[in-house]
Amino acid sequence: MDDKVIDELAIRTLQQDYFHAVDSKDWNGFRDVIAKNAVFDFRAAVDPSIPPVKGREAVVEFVRTSMESVTSAHHGFLRVLEFTGQDTARAVWAMEDTLWTGQTGALKKLMNGHGHYTIAYRRIAEKWQIEDWLLTRTYVEKY
Repeated sequence: MDDKVIDELAIRTLQQDYFHAVDSKDWNGFRDVIAKNAVFDFRAAVDPSIPPVKGREAVVEFVRTSMESVTSAHHGFLRVLEFTGQDTARAVWAMEDTLWTGQTGALKKLMNGHGHYTIAYRRIAEKWQIEDWLLTRTYVEKY
């Protein structure tokens, strides 16, 4: 199999692991997909006053704290993937996420968002990780 195909499959699996870790609140699994020097930018989608979150541990803590009290379902699809170097790639994923609050059996929908993830990946020690992450929203339905 062509190396680029293998790398593309690895990045797709990484992204799947990212979504699963966030939605299942597997913070160790989430940590595994994030590069040590990652930068996550929520300004365009969440709040323009939030500065980009820098560094793996800060990203994990920010996302954990933000997602701890909600139930979520994240979806990414129709990705456009470009290899920018032997060990780097960039993708744009169409996305949809839904957030609920409350207890199982009595959940109340908070929001349903649509937009894009723009993500830079880097292969470090033969493992692809998320290095830069930007969320933009084209539409948000709040309840």
